[in-house]
Amino acid sequence: MARSLNNALEFSSAGSVIIGPTDTATGNFGAIQFLRDSTISSTVNTNIDESMVDLDGAFGAGTILYGHFTSVTLGGSTGMVAVHKF
Repeated sequence: MARSLNNALEFSSAGSVIIGPTDTATGNFGAIQFLRDSTISSTVNTNIDESMVDLDGAFGAGTILYGHFTSVTLGGSTGMVAVHKF
């Protein structure tokens, strides 16, 4: 059986990084969880077709984006996200 990257995510054992306004997190992340309404100013990802979705924008608290992210930078002045490692 083929194993997809998202099937292998183990957030509880790999850890998370909390970032706030204008902060940047780099590494290998499988999800971005929005703890507060937040604006992403930039992301680097390897498996999301951004012609179908604009990742650089505003997201509401409670939203979770799944994918393979190697860099996440928040904009604005009030956001907070957890980026979950894998």
